[in-house]
Amino acid sequence: MNKPSLAANDAAPISTSTRYDILDALRGFALFGIFYANVQFFSGWLFVDSEAKTSIAGANIYDAFLLMIIDGRFYTIFSFLFGLGFALQLSRLQTKVAAKANLLYLRRLSILLLISLIHMCLFWIGDILLLYALLGFVLFFMRKCNDRSLLVIAAILFVVPIPGYYLFWKLGIDPSLGLYQVSSYLVNGSDNISGFFAGFYETVHTTSIVRYFELNLEIAIGRLGYYFDTWRIPKVLGIMLIGMWAGRQLIAGKLLENTVLLKKTILFGLILGLPLTVIYANLSGLNSFQAHSADGFLSVIAYMLAVFPLAFAYIAIFTLLWRKYPSILSVFTAPGRMALSNYLLQTFLGISIFYGIGFGIHLQGAPWSLVVVTILVFTLQVVLSNMWLKVFMYGPSEWIWRMLTYGKRLPIKR
Repeated sequence: MNKPSLAANDAAPISTSTRYDILDALRGFALFGIFYANVQFFSGWLFVDSEAKTSIAGANIYDAFLLMIIDGRFYTIFSFLFGLGFALQLSRLQTKVAAKANLLYLRRLSILLLISLIHMCLFWIGDILLLYALLGFVLFFMRKCNDRSLLVIAAILFVVPIPGYYLFWKLGIDPSLGLYQVSSYLVNGSDNISGFFAGFYETVHTTSIVRYFELNLEIAIGRLGYYFDTWRIPKVLGIMLIGMWAGRQLIAGKLLENTVLLKKTILFGLILGLPLTVIYANLSGLNSFQAHSADGFLSVIAYMLAVFPLAFAYIAIFTLLWRKYPSILSVFTAPGRMALSNYLLQTFLGISIFYGIGFGIHLQGAPWSLVVVTILVFTLQVVLSNMWLKVFMYGPSEWIWRMLTYGKRLPIKR
């Protein structure tokens, strides 16, 4: 009997449990990258003056690495998985409780919305859950769109920021729709963006918990302005729609098994994304928090052509590597299985390490110390997640979320 070829093995069906292990691991991988990106907010590095950075060893290399490898890629993966998860969850609910599936899912989103509001308005303005919850409702109302429509709408949404930025620029419309200024006024009565930055700086440095909560409420409005400034809403929705399409393919067994699609995604992502990433880095990122300009317009174009193709290439590379090295990549599985708990834990740890109401370390030493902090924090999450899941079925936040969704107490111990 002939030995099966490698191509045949690649195309073989993947078990349901293995599929979910890959998704959990990919989610954990995204969590690592998200904390890597967010640590520059927690530490205050993002707001260090560019002139001051010239005297800091390794600053340019660190910033270039963030722009070329990290920036935008991991929230793209997380957003993709959110859309994919939407398709899976709705499918499971329709199978188990068809009559209540829609109601349960909407309740689930509403609870996530509440969690995100508390997280953003009281603890950390860098929250992304609020946008996910709001766009989750949009996904719900688009659930009957066919696969082709999802992909066409996603493609349109990816392009929207380019004419949108240009239109705002030429019409003189404020990038944040005035929300930076509102936040500034609440912080210190100023009518420009300086108050927003002053509020963020004070949030990091204040030792008063009462003032800390007050500032978070005031500058959370500026976070909403950031969504408009960076055109984050159409971008994330477009990514989620692709994730929704991918979820349908996964259910049909046509995604993880599709080696040709995965390899094409990698090839396209690298050929288009790598050279545009260099251009994007030279433009110093999205130029957010700044007035419209030619460089800002070019950065919006470079972002679309660099960040998204590479992010999807990351997903495809991870999936193919999983087939050969599942034991190595499974280090991300446990953290990804309790992603909400770990995302919130990252906020707690980031604030505890860097903020004045915690240990107040702020940014001390070279920026590469932030890499060490990121690795140590995620290693801690890997250890804690594995210990927790040996005893319990869900993460603590996931358990509470689940009970509120179903409206009853549910077991958590294995």
